[in-house]
Amino acid sequence: MPSQSDTVARYRERSMVRMIRMKLIKCGMLLSVFAAYHALTQTTQNASPYLRGATISENAGMIRIDANSPRPLVQILDALRQKYGWLVNYQDPQYITPQDLKSAPGSNSHSHIPAGGSFSVEFPAAAPDENKTLRLLVDSYNRSNNPGRFDVRRNAEGDFLIVGISTHDQRGAISSQQVLLDTSVTLAPGERSITDTVNLICEQVKAQSHSDVVVGVSPRSLLDHTTVKLGGTKLPAHELLLQSLMAVHRGLYWRLLFDPDSQTYFLNIHAMPR
Repeated sequence: MPSQSDTVARYRERSMVRMIRMKLIKCGMLLSVFAAYHALTQTTQNASPYLRGATISENAGMIRIDANSPRPLVQILDALRQKYGWLVNYQDPQYITPQDLKSAPGSNSHSHIPAGGSFSVEFPAAAPDENKTLRLLVDSYNRSNNPGRFDVRRNAEGDFLIVGISTHDQRGAISSQQVLLDTSVTLAPGERSITDTVNLICEQVKAQSHSDVVVGVSPRSLLDHTTVKLGGTKLPAHELLLQSLMAVHRGLYWRLLFDPDSQTYFLNIHAMPR
């Protein structure tokens, strides 16, 4: 008959095995999510069908921007930021049907990306107005054959946000979607680092919407060492996110990108180069 000490030892051993197993499972889940994020961010690298960045040209008083990317709208927003300093936030719709997806170059059909491609926009070169230019851009995009339909929004502080509002459904028709960062959330009042605040916003959005959303890339040295005092009021997630990032007092903008394979949104936060 085993002694009491043997029984305790076996119990501890089984507990340790269970704990290690749970950690491995959790680690595997995290690895799968970040592997999906890595694939998402590496989509256009070494991919000959696409441009590394949109090209800008001027002729006869008109600016023309040519993009070729799985997300040509994002590529043009990046070009506008580089040329005019416009910081425009962006959110993908959920691309879930074959009409809106294609196999990633070199992936052997194992990973998928939005089925975007070439897209161009033109506008007057003389003192372009940001509001008019962005609305012209989105209207032109929505008439193109590229996936997704978008809307331009502007908050009270003047920040612009371009959001995906519809994609093809399973029947092939354009169908509206809930904008993820419209989800209303409440944070407990308190002072936190911006990193902790943004992670908490993502957790609250996930709890309310049942959509996975995680932070991808971000300027951690800025966000870790800057605090913000928020909470107590129910607000749309995008408003809380804006309030959090404003505490840095430096140009920050985000890209919320949907990965169709992991069904996860990745929130990428970028800082305007000094």
